[in-house]
Amino acid sequence: MRFIDLFAGIGGFRVALGQLGHECVFASEIDSELRELYLLNFPDAHGAIFGDIRQYKEKVPSHDILCAGFPCQPFSKSGNQHGMRDKARGTLFDDILHILEKHQPRHVILENVGNFERHDGGRTWRIVKGSLIELGYHVRGTEHVASGGHGLVSPHHLGFPHTRERFFVVASHEAIPRDPFPKADRNRKTTLRDIVQCQRELSGVDVAETELSGQQNRCINHWNGLLKRLPARVQLPSFPIWGDEIRARYPFDKRTPFACTAWELWHHLRSNGASVLSTKRDLLALLPSYARARERVFPKWKIDFISQNRKWFREIRRYLTHRWISDLQKFSPSLRKLEWNCQGEERDLWKHVLQFRPSGLRVKRYTSCPALVAMTTTQIPILGPKRRFITRVEGLRLQGLPDRHALPKSRERAFCALGNAVHVGVVKAIAQRLINSG
Repeated sequence: MRFIDLFAGIGGFRVALGQLGHECVFASEIDSELRELYLLNFPDAHGAIFGDIRQYKEKVPSHDILCAGFPCQPFSKSGNQHGMRDKARGTLFDDILHILEKHQPRHVILENVGNFERHDGGRTWRIVKGSLIELGYHVRGTEHVASGGHGLVSPHHLGFPHTRERFFVVASHEAIPRDPFPKADRNRKTTLRDIVQCQRELSGVDVAETELSGQQNRCINHWNGLLKRLPARVQLPSFPIWGDEIRARYPFDKRTPFACTAWELWHHLRSNGASVLSTKRDLLALLPSYARARERVFPKWKIDFISQNRKWFREIRRYLTHRWISDLQKFSPSLRKLEWNCQGEERDLWKHVLQFRPSGLRVKRYTSCPALVAMTTTQIPILGPKRRFITRVEGLRLQGLPDRHALPKSRERAFCALGNAVHVGVVKAIAQRLINSG
């Protein structure tokens, strides 16, 4: 069948549909660097790869399958006199609808972020679904299990070592099953060893750009020092560990520090070196950022986290040395937090996959990689046993792309492109079920 690849990125849809024997007859990608790479990766795309779809939609030829990982923009709150389609005016999804209305392809495969169903209170998904139905399509999406849907689809559900839950939509002019999405293989185990490169495979550039900074190494070793001191009978918490709560005394359950007077705050913070002459603003600045909110009562989740942390730190205080606490305070706020997601596993951070996140140093089992994030390189996963960040090739493997698939020259741009890509194996599984169901 003939298909088109909209918002093509680095060509995940192209690889997946191509491996199934289908022919790409048109592609669109607004980023000029990614268009050049598209031609390197798919030389037969010459003359069939274009820029902004808003400018080139009239060049789209007839086709059987439309594929798109489209952005979800806010849709119009007005203009519903012409049905669902009218609410999509001015968005990129409207350009997709224009192409569908003109060419009426048999099948449609759309991909978006995991929270797409909840975007704008669910309104975006209702407009997308309703607009496709108005064009005569049968439509299914990976709606939440609680609402009777299939649930999001992730590569690790299908045996690939990458946890990346995404929202997919399939539509067809032909009847489609109630659940056209691939079933999760719960019995198949995954491991990051399936995608990790050997040391001898790494170039000098690979070694340099995957090296951890001195501070990152120190942070990992610092938290590891605490884990090593804790006896096995002391359970590590499943909630995020907030190091700033070790000696914290500020009020949090009935009211916030913001709701206190300067005198009351000083009373709670004087052990932290606060001056009796300090202003309330100065006193608030001594608190963790999450405790400075200009609100009179914290939300329940924050009260629970603070309460749980203080209780846990009281329980392990005999293992908290003055030196360890003092050194922890030298790290930036996000590095003073730890998220242990490896209950029952060996308490050695270097045995697991790690990720520096705004919420803290996250630790997960060495079975699958956390989702690659398009917006930042600071959250690129770390292979603990290798003591380095993942390489570009490992990033390609995580998305099911060939090792020699060309990526942007800069590491930041390369991982941005990988973070925006669709997983080849997931798309193949969805396309097979959709097309074979007709």
